[in-house]
Amino acid sequence: MNAGTIIPHPMNTDTNTLAYDQHSQAAKDYAQDAASKAREAAQQAGYAAKDMAQNATHTVKDAAQQAAQAARDAAQRGLTATKDAAQQAGQAAKDLYQSAASRAEDVYHTAAHRAEDLYKTAAARAEDSLAQSKQYVRENPLPTVLGAFAIGITLGCLMGLSHHREPTLRERFRW
Repeated sequence: MNAGTIIPHPMNTDTNTLAYDQHSQAAKDYAQDAASKAREAAQQAGYAAKDMAQNATHTVKDAAQQAAQAARDAAQRGLTATKDAAQQAGQAAKDLYQSAASRAEDVYHTAAHRAEDLYKTAAARAEDSLAQSKQYVRENPLPTVLGAFAIGITLGCLMGLSHHREPTLRERFRW
């Protein structure tokens, strides 16, 4: 048996009952005290949790406001940068257009002058060839007329042969 175990003695039942009642009351008081302290601790923990939740709410709210402001600032900077880039791109396109237009105009004028020079050279050569042809015909009228006659007969014969019609299938196999 344990040393702390109380063995009721038949003669001492009132003493045992009294000791039991005292222990029972002490346990009850201890339990009530523990329950009261537990309630106080739970209440304090609830207050602390409420305070922490409020602090967390404020912290989250502040962080959200800061993030929203940072996003607005970033969007504004992005918009400004986009506008600046668009203006720069527009100016660059305008400069490129003007440069290309100037180059195209230079190329056009150069080509026009060259074409004019080529035309004048070709016209001068054609006039020289025509004058030489007229001179040759005046100096050699008979060979020129005979050559033209021969060329005309040759072309006429060739054209006559080209109009030769092929017989149809029915004409080929007709008896």
